Amino acid sequence: MMSMNEMGQNQARKGRSNLQALVMLFVLIGMFIVLSLLSPMFSRVGNVINIFKQTAINGILATGMACAILVGGFDMSVGSTVGLSGIIAALMATGGQEGLFLPVVCSVLAGLLVGVINGVAVAYMKVPAFVVTLGTQSIVRGLAYILSGGRPIFGVSESYEKIAGGLLFGKIPYLVIYYIVIALLMGFILQCTVYGRRMYAVGGNAEAARVSGINVEFIQMSAFAICGLMGGIAGMLSTSRTVSAAPLTGEGYELDAIASCVIGGFSMDGGAGKWYGMIIGALILSVMSNGLDILGVASYYQRILKGAIIIIIVLIDVRSKRKRT
Repeated sequence: MMSMNEMGQNQARKGRSNLQALVMLFVLIGMFIVLSLLSPMFSRVGNVINIFKQTAINGILATGMACAILVGGFDMSVGSTVGLSGIIAALMATGGQEGLFLPVVCSVLAGLLVGVINGVAVAYMKVPAFVVTLGTQSIVRGLAYILSGGRPIFGVSESYEKIAGGLLFGKIPYLVIYYIVIALLMGFILQCTVYGRRMYAVGGNAEAARVSGINVEFIQMSAFAICGLMGGIAGMLSTSRTVSAAPLTGEGYELDAIASCVIGGFSMDGGAGKWYGMIIGALILSVMSNGLDILGVASYYQRILKGAIIIIIVLIDVRSKRKRT
């Protein structure tokens, strides 16, 4: 059982994550206002829709990454998973093949398999998440190169293209709808189910959760499985959106997914973070990237900024933890 001190620390950590998510919401609103004043193009309806489209892929990855972070880990292989699942989908959706079942199911299952492998190694074999996922990152990227022959794949079927390229009522991109549905479903799982509460318990104190009768290893493994699953879905949708696939697709996406969660209030120690925080974090990154592109700021400066944001927020989290203990 948790001691009173541990319970107090967990409550303080959850309260801090909620406060951070609220602060980031105001930051998001402030960024939107400032960028709109700097460039009228930013606030146009077409650009706002484009921001949500840009958010969708990273947002879907962030929903999976949030699960891994909640149980006290993270997944460095999701970017490579996006590349592999996209290659698999493209190979099965080219050559005049109009069926959707095989490219969709096989690409998503490929992502799930990568996640399960990561989860088994972390939960049952007790290998550090960083080591495991860094290794699978390289392996999965290599598989993407082998399957594609090191070349981009073009010419997916028209029906496959419409999966993410279509519009609802001629205005709302399907890609945005998928993201909203996945984010809301994940929010329901985390906040309203026993499974979600167990994820928080395992991340907060794994030993106390074990004593309480929770199958800690299964929860940890399933969290990484969900992360891989979201990588598979993101890869499949990315291929449909761009009507092509390349072995390099998804490179660096893991950084954006982790950043979305950390910015949104998820603690790298695990056990703290609200589902809406990952949405706010993903939107902040997309608004920042889109606004800086419009203002003519080079992309490599944006990478520096995102990395610095992650370091600063984690440092704040670590310092606040030290003060509590």
